[in-house]
Amino acid sequence: MTKYKNNPKAKRYFWLKLKNDFFEQKEIKLLRRIAGGDTYTIIYLKMMLKSLKDDGKLFYEFFGDNFDEEIALDIDESPEDVAMTIRYLESKGLIELVEGDEYFLKKVPEMLGSEAFSTERSRRHREKKKIEPNRETLQCNHKALQKNERATDCNEEIELEKEIELEKSHSYRDIQAFYENNGFGTLSSKTREDFIYWVEDFQKAGCTEEDAIKLIIHAMEKSIDNNVRKYAYINGILKDWEQKKVLNVDQVKAMDKQRKAGKAANERVWIKSGDDF
Repeated sequence: MTKYKNNPKAKRYFWLKLKNDFFEQKEIKLLRRIAGGDTYTIIYLKMMLKSLKDDGKLFYEFFGDNFDEEIALDIDESPEDVAMTIRYLESKGLIELVEGDEYFLKKVPEMLGSEAFSTERSRRHREKKKIEPNRETLQCNHKALQKNERATDCNEEIELEKEIELEKSHSYRDIQAFYENNGFGTLSSKTREDFIYWVEDFQKAGCTEEDAIKLIIHAMEKSIDNNVRKYAYINGILKDWEQKKVLNVDQVKAMDKQRKAGKAANERVWIKSGDDF
């Protein structure tokens, strides 16, 4: 299971744009001259690639004993080498500890490239259209392919327009405002897309757009109540509600009330049992 509700590769591609003088930069030259420096340079590149979907941020999710160990697990490198790389990057101002569980690779935003999957697919379709069949026997199939491609392009444009309309809507701005005004940080492009997908998924389950927006904001409120201001935590709450086929905040509150009542009943039974001794 992926960390996020939707597989980001199904919606957008990300890549690292290295300048032709990357290995000529003094920080990189010095890094490579250290014993084991080539390994540390590869680790730095792997860390940047790992952070692309979150605009240069790396998060500690408490699977490992510490941040170094967890990153090492993610990129298949030794914790000692990762620790050495991070310490060097910190000394050169290339990485910053934002919080106890979040690092920011400062160079990534200016090296980040991305493209919507629909855009990439449309580009491939346009390239295919430029290739004319060399044999008459293929002309019929070629025309049928062109017809299917036009239909695909049309569907992709409709999907893109829907996402754009949602981003412009007052309701979506409510999500962004709540997220950024309550300590979650700046809304990254990846998290923005995930929220859009969540709205669509709840709507497919029978939710109105308004109720879907309210569910997302309520999930953020719960995250604040538990003092965990991370998208991964919000995502987990939304997954739980989706599995339980929740369609509005009132249903969530009813479930919470029922759970509290059950917990109180269990506590009363335990106290009564204790009195019998």
